[in-house]
Amino acid sequence: MRLVRPLVAAVLVVAALSVPQPAQAAVFKHPGVLVSRAQLDFVRANLGNEPWKSAWNALQRHRFAQLSYTAHPRDEVNCGPSSNPDNGCSDEREDAMAAYTHALQWYLTKDSRYAKKAIQIMDAWSAMIIKHTGDNAPLQTGWAGANFSRAAELIKHTYTGWTQAGRFAGKLRTVYLPTLIAGRPDNNGNWELIMTDAAIGIAVHLDDRASFDRAIATWRGRLPAYIYLKTDGSYPKAPPNSKYDTKAEIIEYWHGQTTFVDGLTQETCRDFWHTGWGLAAISHVAETAGHQGVDLYAVAKHRLRRAMDFHARLQLGGTVPSWLCGGKVTKDLGKHFEVGFNALHHRLGYDDVPYAKQWVEKSRPDGVSHFLGWETLTHAQNPHFGGPKGVTSVYGVLPNGQLTYTTIDAATGKRTHGAVVSTATLGFTPKAMATLNSNTILLTDANGKLYRVDVQSNRDSLTFNPPFLLGSGYTHDLLAYDGTSHLFGIENGTLHRYTITAAKPALADITGNIAIGSGFTLKTLTATGDDWILGTTAGGQLISYNISGAGIWKRYQLRDSTWQNFDHLLSPGGGVYFGHHRDNSMYHYRDVNPYDGRGDDLTGRGTVDVGGWVQTLLSAQPATVT
Repeated sequence: MRLVRPLVAAVLVVAALSVPQPAQAAVFKHPGVLVSRAQLDFVRANLGNEPWKSAWNALQRHRFAQLSYTAHPRDEVNCGPSSNPDNGCSDEREDAMAAYTHALQWYLTKDSRYAKKAIQIMDAWSAMIIKHTGDNAPLQTGWAGANFSRAAELIKHTYTGWTQAGRFAGKLRTVYLPTLIAGRPDNNGNWELIMTDAAIGIAVHLDDRASFDRAIATWRGRLPAYIYLKTDGSYPKAPPNSKYDTKAEIIEYWHGQTTFVDGLTQETCRDFWHTGWGLAAISHVAETAGHQGVDLYAVAKHRLRRAMDFHARLQLGGTVPSWLCGGKVTKDLGKHFEVGFNALHHRLGYDDVPYAKQWVEKSRPDGVSHFLGWETLTHAQNPHFGGPKGVTSVYGVLPNGQLTYTTIDAATGKRTHGAVVSTATLGFTPKAMATLNSNTILLTDANGKLYRVDVQSNRDSLTFNPPFLLGSGYTHDLLAYDGTSHLFGIENGTLHRYTITAAKPALADITGNIAIGSGFTLKTLTATGDDWILGTTAGGQLISYNISGAGIWKRYQLRDSTWQNFDHLLSPGGGVYFGHHRDNSMYHYRDVNPYDGRGDDLTGRGTVDVGGWVQTLLSAQPATVT
């Protein structure tokens, strides 16, 4: 008993484990511009509760929501500085917002009259609009394009009978998108961010992957050039392709500010209204990207939360320090934070934004302003998002041969079950492990014997049949199953691929044994998808491989270093990776597109647990996260 007691204590620590998460869709998900079907279904279910009730009442009373609303289209919208002269600028902005307002009413009531009114407005504009001109044309295109893309997306993908949908899409592509996608690097940052908000919305509506990727690239470049963090250096980053690239020019661009602190923005010393627009647009782009499986909040979350709380504190009466904007700021912050606050506080769980929370709750319900519309209604406390879906099952082996089982919710990364630990032991010392499905595991030992373990229960207790000996000669150092039909094993640097044709295979169901190639000197191995494997080296490289056949494979080095401390690598699919550190902690990563051969979209999601992972082997059930 004295030998078992420390192990039991360690196993209890294992119960604090977790694991899982993310993914990116190969095709666009519709509707998926700013709002998703799941988000709006949540709203429909809560229209009688606060804060959605008050927000819904405010929308229904607004003139944009009336069935008598009449559009005022033009062939040319001419907007001077600050929309002066205003030749159709207000008309277009209001009509775009009215179309989106009616699209929301259609979905939330299923009254087809609202869908028809939204269509009537959009058809009127697609029949006439040819161009935008004047100094304010790029920003005007962003304001109107953002709401038109949201309205079109909702109507096209939730209502049948829009005969001119193609004509409207054509105008989005030819009249709006070229201006938006070109960006505006030398203007105040809210311009390019609002334009990018519209660009990504139009790209999703058009199923235009190239424009979608370009919009995200613009957003990634503009983000650190708009919100400062001390990790950026002594002064802010320059906007890509901007004429402001020296320290003196950047200080001038930041309206003369010379002291930089976390959360300061490029427009703080201009006024809080435009700053709020910039922060809202950052959140909008992240929201739309998230519905398509691209997690931009992972990139923006620290900048956003610092900026939102920094400005909300001052707006609510905080003392303006003498070093900030000469000791005077324009406190005209609007109702700009609902989308970002929901993502940061309600989805990601950040509680260190008290002033932003106070400002958002004080400002509810929000209404409409240029490219912002009804966001208390659509995003307040809304848990739904376009992140990973599914449950990850993780099996492990403890040093004494007991099995462990844990499940994790892919959407939250939180453990939902376990760790459950078996009382029985395997009866042999395993060398390599691969999970085939929810109740079937393959294991090898040091003598090359291959066993199948059939799990009987993993709910309140973990029980399994005595390991079934399948055969000998499996002297693999590592094993991984891709969730479809292929089992991969590495032996002395040579990668082998087997085909498995049964859920609980006998030896006859494991065929092929194709030698793919040599040089696979990996320390860890997991499968990320059909014929895709991922591993780390002793030197710290993270490498992805796409396997086609004997001698036919592609190698992609995602990281050059820093991964050497992981002794197990896990993936449930969907671009979710977990690295088991040798100090028994577990780290969580997300690869937005695990099949693009690039590492620039791979981000750390933090520590799953700082300790407690005492297993000698770990394996995630593949293909459980999408």
